[in-house]
Amino acid sequence: MAPPERRIIGFDGLRAVAFLMVFISHKAPSPRTEALGTAGVWLFFVLSGFLIVRILDAAHAAVEAGTATPLGSLGLFYRNRIARIVPVYYVFLFVLYTVRPGDPSSLGTAAFKGATWFYVTNVYIAQNGWGTELGHLWSLAVEQQFYLLFAPAALFLPRRHLGTLCGILIGVSVVTHGALWLSGAGPTRFDVDTLANLGLIALGGLAGLRTKPLPAWLAHDAALAGVAILFLTLPLVVAPTGWWLILGRLSGVLAALLLLQVVQVRDGRAVALLEIPWLRRIGVISYAAYLFHVPLHAERVLAPIGLDVAGPRPVSMALDLILTLLLAELSWRLLEAPARRLLRAPPRRVGSSALIGP
Repeated sequence: MAPPERRIIGFDGLRAVAFLMVFISHKAPSPRTEALGTAGVWLFFVLSGFLIVRILDAAHAAVEAGTATPLGSLGLFYRNRIARIVPVYYVFLFVLYTVRPGDPSSLGTAAFKGATWFYVTNVYIAQNGWGTELGHLWSLAVEQQFYLLFAPAALFLPRRHLGTLCGILIGVSVVTHGALWLSGAGPTRFDVDTLANLGLIALGGLAGLRTKPLPAWLAHDAALAGVAILFLTLPLVVAPTGWWLILGRLSGVLAALLLLQVVQVRDGRAVALLEIPWLRRIGVISYAAYLFHVPLHAERVLAPIGLDVAGPRPVSMALDLILTLLLAELSWRLLEAPARRLLRAPPRRVGSSALIGP
């Protein structure tokens, strides 16, 4: 059985940064902020791959040790993923489609809503375009598709091939980019295509499997800060050129390097900044915050109780952010944490991993 997901110092702060990047892109859209938000989604993907592939590697170690079976480990993996992701997602959809805040048409067509229930939102968007406030759910669909495709292969193939499997997915992603470009695909297709994005998750997985420490010149505070600044500024610089969705995914390499630096320089000042309590808390509740933030508008929520909060964009953004985080905190306390306690498999120790650990 895979071990429980241990908290890695600094990773909650990175989740918070990724969420804030996405939030800005949706609340103050422009070519530069949209590229920034896309990079935030890609950071989420790389983070997910880093952690998930480590979990699957540990599960496979238990299989090789004879303390678990591939099928049993796969069932437990899916059970834990469902406990983390599914309850709040379906409650969110049910409430949103029932209450229908604002303009109901902003939630998309019946076909789009059907796609959201089955985690194929990205497939619908690739064929029909955005046209909805819930387009951000495409990234969650890609995550679920990764779990369905990657986990069985990771657990049933020999463990030594796990890194190779990640490498194959990265190669497929590169080839997919080339094929989309040659076919004249539009930017939406580049944005949401499953194979184009799986390479980012697999890149995080390769980083998670790394056993060698980084070179000394990369493993210190200044280098970490430099990589973080480059990751944040790259979309702002490249976006105006029109090449962001094609070349921007190279920033996934920066994201993977950043994760390795955070793991290795965990006692430094840069990681301490990521551990600021309020930033870390945003990271903890970032999943629900990501779900809620797009359709949540302060003026719609407060207007029924007689509060007119119409004002400059910075004011409305601040109110939207506050309401999003409050609702996400409530979701964590009342739904997500109880669901995890109820549905997750009980932890069980396995042998220690050779991976660079927290």
